[in-house]
Amino acid sequence: MTEIIELRPNISLMNSSFEKYQFSTDTVSIISEIKLKNHVYRLEPNHNQESWLETRLFAFHNHLFKNVYDMSCWFIDKDWTVWRLDKDDSLDQMYKLNTADTDLSKLMYNPSIGFTSNEISVISDGGEKLEILVGNTEQNMKVFSLGPIKPGVIMNVQCIDKSLKIIVTMCTIAAQNDEKKYTQLTLLSYTLQYIENEIMNIYYLDKQLLKVQGTVDYVYVEKNGDYLHSICQNNIDFEKEDAQESESKIKQSNIDLQIKTPKYYWSQDEDSLTVWIKIPKQHTNKQPKIQVKPLELSVVMENEVLIQGECQHRLEENMATWRYKEDTLQIDLNKYENGLMWSELIKGDTGGECLPNDALAAEVHTRLAHLCTDQNSSAAGGDQPCIGFNAEQLEECDLEGKDNFLQRINLPMQTTTHLARLGSNNHVLFTCKRKYGQAVCLRHDHDACVWIIDDVDDDTQWDIRHTHSFPRFGYVEASKTNKKFCVSPTDGSYIAIIEHTRHVFLYEKPDDGAKTAKQRIVDLNCETSPIMGAVATKKYLFVLSKDKLYRLQIRL
Repeated sequence: MTEIIELRPNISLMNSSFEKYQFSTDTVSIISEIKLKNHVYRLEPNHNQESWLETRLFAFHNHLFKNVYDMSCWFIDKDWTVWRLDKDDSLDQMYKLNTADTDLSKLMYNPSIGFTSNEISVISDGGEKLEILVGNTEQNMKVFSLGPIKPGVIMNVQCIDKSLKIIVTMCTIAAQNDEKKYTQLTLLSYTLQYIENEIMNIYYLDKQLLKVQGTVDYVYVEKNGDYLHSICQNNIDFEKEDAQESESKIKQSNIDLQIKTPKYYWSQDEDSLTVWIKIPKQHTNKQPKIQVKPLELSVVMENEVLIQGECQHRLEENMATWRYKEDTLQIDLNKYENGLMWSELIKGDTGGECLPNDALAAEVHTRLAHLCTDQNSSAAGGDQPCIGFNAEQLEECDLEGKDNFLQRINLPMQTTTHLARLGSNNHVLFTCKRKYGQAVCLRHDHDACVWIIDDVDDDTQWDIRHTHSFPRFGYVEASKTNKKFCVSPTDGSYIAIIEHTRHVFLYEKPDDGAKTAKQRIVDLNCETSPIMGAVATKKYLFVLSKDKLYRLQIRL
């Protein structure tokens, strides 16, 4: 049985008095600028990879990989050399991934790296080669070649201590029989053979295939190896290797119907609320019983309760008008406090869906436009560089319009145990891998809320905690039409938005109750060299261009 959950932000962590991110002239020092021996390797989509899913996967590929277990950063150059930047700023060669006899025609994606400890890393060349590296220097490195595999991009690597195995999750864009493309997740399991606490061999164990009709923004396998977390645009189906439909598709379709068919819709403006309820045609000539109390709303039809519960805020008592529009009952209500915007109609009721009010959205857009300033508001002119549109950036309309779902899936049972509907606008802003669990930042209206998703021992519970927020950052992020990466350190002290070329925007986490917070802009002056990767730590921000690796000092 799937448990439908709702991510409800902790109101004590929300800052309703916040006004804007104020441009600051504080200098961000570029303390090192390393000239690379060779350019970073980058593969462009081929003529058969023209779908929106593939365009998105290539456009936002981060070529700089962070190992959270030792805080090093890794990348691969065009000669297939794997490099590691340590905390002491030393750039060391770790491994040669491919050789001159590599069949380049089998390379379908950009190479990717995943980590599960400070001594175990997994590297894919974007083709059929998958290798596990054991060791922390080139001299003591053991390499285990695993393959051939179906080409893809590494999304998660997890070492399962209790069963001595590694699960590697790969993301691939596959095609159905009708050539409609979808996202396929492949979970590859390998068993580790130890002799005297040393890995001596690695053997293929099995794999699971999962299918998503849409994008996948986040994947994480719990330390027990039994559960997978994901954020994607649709429910996940298990599929067999022969591409036949699995029994789980029937189960998931029932869940999908349950989530996607709201009991009612509602909308609001500054002084009123409108509710729409679908009514069977045989009841459209019946009079509903509508009871409006200051903090309670009840709608009953033929002894069937359609809506009942405590309202989020106060209503004008006994004031309601209703009418039928074909098979829909429309109810108009008046707010007691004009200008107070509601985030839900009935407290805790996940059966309704809020529809946007276009006129209200336009007004809010006008009021909040100042949040996106890239200049000091006290300056009359300013010499900030003009930021133009980059054709590589996907259109925002391509990224929105579909609902996003957060899911927890029992892999042995092939069932969804927990599911939360995020809506179409509350998308992922960034994810941050931790030594244990993950941090995920989701847009919540105009704010950004950071959630910690931990591993749990209790199969019936899912530990998701709202830890901190960046007020109004959702609106700010949406305004950056030239953005490529959005990253943050594990302590959540700042968020960095990195553009396709040249510019980095830094936003500090506001103090509790503060009305403003600092926004700083860094010009890397690398307009001819595209930015290809970014990693955030507590003290530093690392930015990888085609031919240089920058280290920016965020804190002293």
